[in-house]
Amino acid sequence: MTTSTRNLTAPLAAASATLLTAGLLAGAVTPAAAHTGTDAHDMSEHARTWAKDQVLRPGCRSYTYRYKVSPPSDQAWGLETFLVGPGGESVASGALHSGSDRRKGRDAFEFCSTSTRAGKFKIRAKLTYYVGFTTHDGWADKSRFRLRRR
Repeated sequence: MTTSTRNLTAPLAAASATLLTAGLLAGAVTPAAAHTGTDAHDMSEHARTWAKDQVLRPGCRSYTYRYKVSPPSDQAWGLETFLVGPGGESVASGALHSGSDRRKGRDAFEFCSTSTRAGKFKIRAKLTYYVGFTTHDGWADKSRFRLRRR
């Protein structure tokens, strides 16, 4: 599921509702821009994202990225992704979960060239998974890529 907008309120609400329906989140969703990197749970060994450098094309387009999730249990998981643009502004977000997505694959952020600028982008990813009745969540390492103008 991919959401495209500069305003993260609606996409986060939609992603949260989807994950809450699946019973994956115990608390509120934290926007990527507010993450300080001081989480007690580092999910870098269980989740990662990456993207190739791409061209920022005119109009509203999809920009693909890849992900891989390997939680230590076969129970439910959810991966929330956040695209942070040059200057730290939030550009788009998405959500993947075990009910409908593979553990390894591609997804895309959709946004318009008029709402951002070329430069360095970061993908933040928050993984939530269960072991028994215990919820585990935390942030994976940031991945980076460039969008350049033609």
